[in-house]
Amino acid sequence: MAKIFVFGIGGTGSRVLRSLTMMLASGVKFGADEIVPIIIDPDTANADLTRTVSLLNNYSSIRQALNFSSDNQSKFFRTEIEQILPNYTLRINDTDDKSFQQFIEYASMSKANKALAKMLFSDKNLQSSMEVGFKGNPNIGSVVLNQIAHSTDFEDFANAFSDGDRIFIISSIFGGTGASGFPLLLKTLRKGTDFPNHDLINKATIGAVTILPYFKLQQDDESEIDSSTFISKTKSALAYYENNISKNGSIDALYYLADDVSKTYENHEGGSSQRNDAHLIEFLGATAIVNFSNSQFTAPANMELGIKEVSGSVSFDSFYRKMRDMLYMPLVQFTMMANALTHKADTFQSASFNANKGNFEDFYSGLFYSDLESFFHKYHEWLKEMKENKRSLDLFNATCGDKPFDLITGVKPKKIFSKFSDYTLVMDRLNSAVRNCKSKGTENKFLEMFYLGTQKLVSEKLSK
Repeated sequence: MAKIFVFGIGGTGSRVLRSLTMMLASGVKFGADEIVPIIIDPDTANADLTRTVSLLNNYSSIRQALNFSSDNQSKFFRTEIEQILPNYTLRINDTDDKSFQQFIEYASMSKANKALAKMLFSDKNLQSSMEVGFKGNPNIGSVVLNQIAHSTDFEDFANAFSDGDRIFIISSIFGGTGASGFPLLLKTLRKGTDFPNHDLINKATIGAVTILPYFKLQQDDESEIDSSTFISKTKSALAYYENNISKNGSIDALYYLADDVSKTYENHEGGSSQRNDAHLIEFLGATAIVNFSNSQFTAPANMELGIKEVSGSVSFDSFYRKMRDMLYMPLVQFTMMANALTHKADTFQSASFNANKGNFEDFYSGLFYSDLESFFHKYHEWLKEMKENKRSLDLFNATCGDKPFDLITGVKPKKIFSKFSDYTLVMDRLNSAVRNCKSKGTENKFLEMFYLGTQKLVSEKLSK
């Protein structure tokens, strides 16, 4: 079946991919069996990038042990994530330990070309190190990223592309890498001819989400990044996008996202110290990719993602119905499973859990379960970061403890007629679910049991 290649440009691209991976793990309905993440970021030590790569590897390790033939009813981890590049990253050559003037070989230029370079780039631009990216300078990024289409990594992408595949691009509009990378990449995809399958890629359905300012950085005179310039850069970029992207029909769907409630982060130009907490806007950016995967576009469309106006935290009730319906069941089911296997691990691994007998006695000491535990840890960390960020995305009650149905912010669990309650009810529904599992293999059966069990529990106790 057709794939969707998702290009994540810069730190924002990696952070949106992180949210998308969590949604795919939960089983959000996705309109392709497979995605192929491709990260474009010269700052390979960027912590936003490295932890997204770690998450993608974790997901892939879990997915490789699963088989989704027609008898497997589970949706958890159903979408395959394919890796075609090392660390999912399109390498940008010749930027390590170099200043921009060394990259453009300024010293060997003629006098006239040096004068032109001086007109286009400030002394600070020319002396800027590219090891940690373009530091909010799209004029530098547009020069350096121009080499992408001629790289072996881009050729590998092109060779993997088939008729019917789609492309989606994630970028910010107010920085350096994203603002310069998006229009250059789109132009290459639409008009380039120097790579394999260019005829298929040129006419492919292409979508993108462009992220407008949604955070600020602390003022630091030593840093080249100044968030006070974000708005002016955004205005300039929007004018360019209007004339050179929207009006010429080069993109099938362009989603815009922004937030005027801005948290101020520490000012790190890049490297391992650049590790921003997960944010509502990145979460919504991931829903744009899900929407794109499930939609058909007969004409170019500009899309705005929105939520209901709220004075405080954002919850499921803040989403309009279509988005709420897309997210509610998958995220609630997955969180219920993650909580059970994290906070009540001893209970579910014990002989008192009847479903284990004849099914999962030796399962909990294996590599697959270890991978699941690692993923659940990352998932809870992601939820916590979004909840504590500004603006807060408060979907779940992290302190519900032994009350598994006090899980959802703003949702009171229904009363049902049963001799069981709380986690004894969870165990009872899982014991029933394991008898209805049709898939073969221990790993498949384990997740199918939790999928069917939590599906019934949410329907009974937490449906609206």
